Amino acid sequence: MATKTNRGLGALFLRIALACYFIITGLCMLGVGGSIKSSEAGAAIYEIFSGDLAKIVAIIVAIVLLIGGVCIAITIFRDLGSWDNTVMLILTIIWIIIAVVADVFSRSFGVNKLDGDAMFWILNVAKDLLIIGGLLSIR
Repeated sequence: MATKTNRGLGALFLRIALACYFIITGLCMLGVGGSIKSSEAGAAIYEIFSGDLAKIVAIIVAIVLLIGGVCIAITIFRDLGSWDNTVMLILTIIWIIIAVVADVFSRSFGVNKLDGDAMFWILNVAKDLLIIGGLLSIR
C-alpha cells in the first residue's frame, strides 16, 4: 500500500513539475518573459530553419508546449483518456528533437560547450533526460 501511495505522489509531483515547465517554456518562447530553455529551443529552431519559417515553427512549438503543459495540468484532476497518451507522445517527440538539436548540434549550447564549460552542457543534457524520462514515466 505504501509503495502505491509513493508512486502516486511521485507521479503527481512529476505532473506538476512538467506542467509548470512546459507552460512557462511555451510562454517564454512566445515572448512572455525569458528562460534558458526557451532560448535554447529558439536557437535550435533557428539553426534548422531560417527567416519567417523559423518564426512560424517557433510559435507552433511554443503553442504545442503550452497546450501540452495545460493538458498535463488537467490530467492532475481529470483523466483525458486517449488524449493524454497522444499529448505525451507529441511532447516527448518534440522534446527529443529540441534536446538533440540544442544539446548536440547547436553552436551556442551544443557539444561546443564541452571546450569551455562542460558542466553547463552536462547539466543541460541531464535536465533534458529528466524531462524525457518524466514524460515517459507518466505516459
